[in-house]
Amino acid sequence: MYNDRIVVTGMGTVTPFGVGLSSFWNNIIAGKSAVHQTVDEEFRQWAPVMASYEKFDPSAYLSKKQVRALDAFAQMGLIATIEALQDADLLDDNEALKQIYDPNNIGISIGSAYGGVQTLEEGSQRIAKGISKRVSARLVPKSIPNSCASAIAINYAIHGPTMTYSTACASSSNSIGEASHWLQLGKVDMVIAGGAERIFSPAILSGLRASTALANTGPENLSAWSRPFDRQRSGMVMGEGAAMIVLERLEKAKERNASIYAELVGYGTSNDAFHETTPQPEGHSAKLAMNLALKSASLQPEDIDYINAHATATPVGDLAEAIALRSLFGNHLDHIPVSSIKGAVGHMLGTAGAIESVTCIKAMETNQLPPTINCDDKDDNMPKDIVPNHTRTHPMTYALNNSFGFGGQNSVLVWKKYTD
Repeated sequence: MYNDRIVVTGMGTVTPFGVGLSSFWNNIIAGKSAVHQTVDEEFRQWAPVMASYEKFDPSAYLSKKQVRALDAFAQMGLIATIEALQDADLLDDNEALKQIYDPNNIGISIGSAYGGVQTLEEGSQRIAKGISKRVSARLVPKSIPNSCASAIAINYAIHGPTMTYSTACASSSNSIGEASHWLQLGKVDMVIAGGAERIFSPAILSGLRASTALANTGPENLSAWSRPFDRQRSGMVMGEGAAMIVLERLEKAKERNASIYAELVGYGTSNDAFHETTPQPEGHSAKLAMNLALKSASLQPEDIDYINAHATATPVGDLAEAIALRSLFGNHLDHIPVSSIKGAVGHMLGTAGAIESVTCIKAMETNQLPPTINCDDKDDNMPKDIVPNHTRTHPMTYALNNSFGFGGQNSVLVWKKYTD
């Protein structure tokens, strides 16, 4: 068992704002929204608005062979990984991994709720519509959820543990938390962890509509339909993208003079054991996951300086989380900023925990709170300080990131601002 501190040395993102960490963070802090009217008319009947990256062009970053072999979600995941490794100064001039770590001791831990659903559905439609009795030989390897992790392993000749976690909206939070155990147990020396998701397809969108999870109404300004904490919130707006981080042990990171963003100090996970889609109303298991994360970090609730809420803008989900937060933090909750970025980028499902971890890390690094946009009439049951509409300066040492998903999946991470 290792007792070394676990740190983040690199980050990469693909979001509805575009490719790159700076694009994502600058737009979040500026209070911008990536939500827009759904371009595809077929999709629009189920999801009038979405936060999609319409100009995504994988050929600008990947080879023709990679573009052909990978579903869009894996393309996004690989592109985010390239940025994260570059950011961590782990790639040489030829974009190959530097010989710092043994490839046998590097891990890959990815979260995705669905995997290559678009590839799978395209193949299914070919058969169902009688276009062909055959589908591409690539259909299965492109659509399986582990194809993103596999693509990363192949691209960088990584032979260590390579796992894919599919725990709904908690997927990438679980992938990061479980990766920390690998480092603590000495199973690996470095991990690429995060999530990738692109679920825009008729079957998935119509299913989410049938479950009443999607926003069905909103203001005239379509970009404001994702409204976490708002009294008139009507459901989530779907987003897409990928977020990857590089995790290392502190001493090794210092030895190679790596720039260090933050420390991962706490992780907790639980299950509501209540309902397939509806969260447990009193938030008992959400509270349990937060408690476990704090316990693993040896912290008390009053030590937390900022909470990045799951807050998808569903009426029952936001309320259950608010109740859980009040139960755990008590009156101290009134003094903790609690915000959600889903008003800006929508709900990125399996990527949510990872992109919101990036948000927590950047918030601590810059002392800037990411705002909750589009909450013009805050529900009285929500936390007191939701950082409404505009960022503000706020020194932070510890940030807590919540991820809660269908099937009662709960995952919580605690991040610490790095100090030597």
